[in-house]
Amino acid sequence: MITVKFVRDDSRRITGVFMNGHAGYSEEGSDIVCAGASTLIFTLANSLETVCGLKTEDSSNIVEGEDVSAEVTIPQWIFADDKVSDRAQVIAETIHTGFITLAASVNGEGEQYINIIEDN
Repeated sequence: MITVKFVRDDSRRITGVFMNGHAGYSEEGSDIVCAGASTLIFTLANSLETVCGLKTEDSSNIVEGEDVSAEVTIPQWIFADDKVSDRAQVIAETIHTGFITLAASVNGEGEQYINIIEDN
């Protein structure tokens, strides 16, 4: 199972997304749930870089293999600029919605491939 943890600060802004595990939906290399989750976490990291100017190497650590391990953080300095902060939050909330939607579409009937944790 893939576990995705969303960390929020006191203002309810997403400040980090942490993902690890393997969905086990299908064999490694053909697991569409893992592919979907990987796409979402890479989109988060790359969008924060292209839209907000956050350097991927400073804020992201993504290791792929049998089990994916990923950490994407949004540093506090981003929140000093309202325009950049708003963009970062739109991106992060969109990715949050993507993970919720993915989990809802594949989990069920006693099968859980993605677990979403909200750390407030």
